[in-house]
Amino acid sequence: MWMLVRANALGIETQPERGTRTLAASPDTAERGDPWRWTISLDETGARPGVEVSADPDHIRLETQQYSNGYTGLLHRPAGTQLVVAALAGEALVASAEGPWERWLRPGDVFVVEGEDDETLRLSLPAGEACVDVVSLAPVRAHALRWVP
Repeated sequence: MWMLVRANALGIETQPERGTRTLAASPDTAERGDPWRWTISLDETGARPGVEVSADPDHIRLETQQYSNGYTGLLHRPAGTQLVVAALAGEALVASAEGPWERWLRPGDVFVVEGEDDETLRLSLPAGEACVDVVSLAPVRAHALRWVP
């Protein structure tokens, strides 16, 4: 499953005391009744924006990597895990390595990918200011993670 969340879709969900804005979460509202697993927020308090990730360590193992400076390469998502690409500056192109789809991301956009099969995505950043954070989320106990949007 792929889900593109455009900037400000969850932008009303802010934590002004921390200077952050929610970009994506699972679940995205408490009203759903599902147990909270993770939240990815945009932190704009530093010299350059970045993501702040909160996750339930009993259920989620995570890694965060930042890409910039005209990076072009492949992102690998193993089966049962989730990958979240958060655009921080400039534009970024996320595409299926095997085609045919592609999506342009702009600051504040996030792209969430999950599924039962391994998957490879191509990430392309134009030279200049383009920058993204990529968060890999893996299950600690379960066989696979499910995103509850």
